Amino acid sequence: MNALSFARIATLCVAASALGSPAARAQGAGDLRGPFIGVGAGMGNVRDQNLGEQRIGVMLHARAGWGLGNGITPMLELGVHGLGDDQPRNGDIVIINDLGATQVVRRPSVLNTVSLLASVQVGLPGTTYVRPGIGLGSHAFAAYSLFGDDTPTAETSHEAGLAAGIALGRTMNLAGRFPVAGEGVALWTGGEDSTGSRWAAGIQIVPMIRF
Repeated sequence: MNALSFARIATLCVAASALGSPAARAQGAGDLRGPFIGVGAGMGNVRDQNLGEQRIGVMLHARAGWGLGNGITPMLELGVHGLGDDQPRNGDIVIINDLGATQVVRRPSVLNTVSLLASVQVGLPGTTYVRPGIGLGSHAFAAYSLFGDDTPTAETSHEAGLAAGIALGRTMNLAGRFPVAGEGVALWTGGEDSTGSRWAAGIQIVPMIRF
């Protein structure tokens, strides 16, 4: 599945969520009031701008917030994108000579990206909402120690940077205190020395509980 096909599927799913069912509309879905938490999952695509690599995989999501009424809901969101990375191995890179020249034998796909965003969800009850957010992101990448007297080692390392995200979706109150959100999400995270800027996009379902 290429990125274009995935984008089309995501658009159709978000549109279906936005339309909702007559029963959900009648219940005034989407008006979260008071404190709540939610945990969900979905599928998404992660792309590293510098490496030109991308991969579709499972994403996880957790949130905690407080509905102020009138469709205004501040929250904290934790997102994990691109689960299922390859594991770096010592044999990925071979030292060819004493001058330090190397040869890449295998380049593992390490695109796991974690984000923590402070966001505000805005949308009238029974309508599609939008949720922009800003915060921090962490990029996983393959790291190798090739030189010196020690045995070469391979591991997954991380570096952090700024992050910004946006979500478009709809909340349905299917069972009183247990609303369910269906949404499409997009995330940008900045890179540092070993990774470039990354883009993540996908669709997710997030069951919640109101207290």
